Amino acid sequence: MANERITEDVVRTHFKEDPLFSSIKFEEQKSTNIRVMDALATASKALTGKGGKPEFIITFPQQSMDYLIVVECKADVSKHESKNRDCPKDYAVDGALHYSKHLAKEFNVISIAVSGTEDNLCVTQFIQHKNSDNIVEIKNKHLLSIYNYAQTFRNEQFSYNLKDVNIVEKAIKLNEDFQSVSISEVMRNTLVSGILLALQDDIFKGSYSIADTSKTIADMLIQALDRVLKKAKVRRADDMMNVYKGIYNEPLVQQKTLKQKKKDILSVEFFKETIRFLETQVYPLLKYEESGYDILGKFYTEFIRYAASKQKQGLVLTPSHVTDLFCDLAQIKVDDVVYDCCCGTGGFLIAAMKRMFLLAGSDEDRKNNIRMNQLLGMELRPEMFTFACSNMMLRGDGKSNLDCGSCFDDQKVDRIKKLKPTVGFLNPPYDQGVADQLKFIEKSLEVVAPQKGRVVAIVQMSCGIKDEKEANAIRERLLKKYTLKAVISMPDDLFYPVGVVTCVMVFDAVPPTIPNYKTWFGYLKDDGFVKRKNKGRIDAFDRWNKIKRKFIEAYNNNDEVLGLSVKQCVQNSPKDKSFKEWCAEAYMQTDYSTLTKKDFEDTIKRYAVFQKVGLIQEDSKDEETE
Repeated sequence: MANERITEDVVRTHFKEDPLFSSIKFEEQKSTNIRVMDALATASKALTGKGGKPEFIITFPQQSMDYLIVVECKADVSKHESKNRDCPKDYAVDGALHYSKHLAKEFNVISIAVSGTEDNLCVTQFIQHKNSDNIVEIKNKHLLSIYNYAQTFRNEQFSYNLKDVNIVEKAIKLNEDFQSVSISEVMRNTLVSGILLALQDDIFKGSYSIADTSKTIADMLIQALDRVLKKAKVRRADDMMNVYKGIYNEPLVQQKTLKQKKKDILSVEFFKETIRFLETQVYPLLKYEESGYDILGKFYTEFIRYAASKQKQGLVLTPSHVTDLFCDLAQIKVDDVVYDCCCGTGGFLIAAMKRMFLLAGSDEDRKNNIRMNQLLGMELRPEMFTFACSNMMLRGDGKSNLDCGSCFDDQKVDRIKKLKPTVGFLNPPYDQGVADQLKFIEKSLEVVAPQKGRVVAIVQMSCGIKDEKEANAIRERLLKKYTLKAVISMPDDLFYPVGVVTCVMVFDAVPPTIPNYKTWFGYLKDDGFVKRKNKGRIDAFDRWNKIKRKFIEAYNNNDEVLGLSVKQCVQNSPKDKSFKEWCAEAYMQTDYSTLTKKDFEDTIKRYAVFQKVGLIQEDSKDEETE
């Protein structure tokens, strides 16, 4: 006899086994969300005007309050759908649509009707946008992943945030686990990237669980990595293998038992649990290649987040919405060849690959050419080079023209020049000072200049304003040989928790074509992102896309917009004031029309606190309460 509980259990299991399950709120029949309960207050399927109780309600409280999934179940497929879809009490489709109409007053809704059992499951699903009567059927007849449902809402930043928050949570968990057994900070990301790559090897995937010692697992891991790298024909594979072999020096491999606060654990069991966690909770997310997600960069950022080291101060990995913004600023085309002279974990190259794939559409030959010939990277640090190659390999390729070495090595630069890059993206190390950051920009411009290309760099704001002899000399050379197209002031907490104030510089690798050329100065101090405890900065209120559209429109049209942008001729003379003021703040007028009474009150309160205690603990406040 058909049993609706069995159908419900199929749905429940499907969602609970999804690697993004921890990023949603999964509730049954009622919700703790007041807006949901208000919308369902008169939604009884019996049409009595009483409250409605769907089988399952899925919300996304960490990412957005405007998206919701509702599920209705029936035991027998004969009760899947009525002829006119007007019997919500007796049929799954009718019930799902009934609830969707009520919930769409407050939410963008995906409604799912499920009937039958696992062997003969019948699924019909719809999407209805907020305040719309239009309900569109989703063609797919199977239960989808949480990520795919998020994509169905057609808000790329929302689906990205869903994955981003999930990865951050998993990185935090792994970081705490590694810390508890004294795995070194520098080895944590190496271990994660090595395991994710090794999981591409069927032998390793099928055998690690039966190993009897952690040394055996390490041997299996290294052998698997060797096979994967040889199959992929990676440049400088030996350098990567040397980084991965550092795993042998860790307590995880050296010791039989690992000490923890609560109780000791066998190292072989800890190793297996770590691999199993990555296999089930992270590896499945890699199939979402089109998201342009720098997964190893996100892990690395979390692993060094609280490290009191020079490494943390010098290395700040660029947030993904900024790497995507670079593609807009450079006006990336499908045939561009993109070069990053200090590529870190490969975030810029991943963003460029994603954008060019989008432009390539369904042309697989062009996409393959992008992977093989249009992504160029150089990275000095062997471990970061390893992460960049791994990141690309986890996306199917793209590592063909990555190299380990210095972008100031003439021999290596000559090889890059032969590949004729047209675009340079970079985020140089900040611990080397202003002049050295400018040298990275100058070197990138030198490489793209034969193609009359363009360079976009994010550097410390001091690179544009510091009065320093060596920096002045480099700025003078840059202004003489190239065109300073734009300088954009970025949010002060962009690289939170690392405190660094930055700007984006955009150059065309040709001299200015008109006398007294005016540089476009943009003010992007508010990108819509807010800080969230244990999640970093996220676009919680879905503001970034709107902000970016307005900003890029002004940039592309070279418009001056009050409070947003201004144009100014930058003179190529250290004696001129503009030579030392490459920042929007020096030239912009304040747009007082946007100020409110609340802005005034908040400023007075902050000033009062400052007067009393001498310091405003802004970061901790924002992270907890925003």
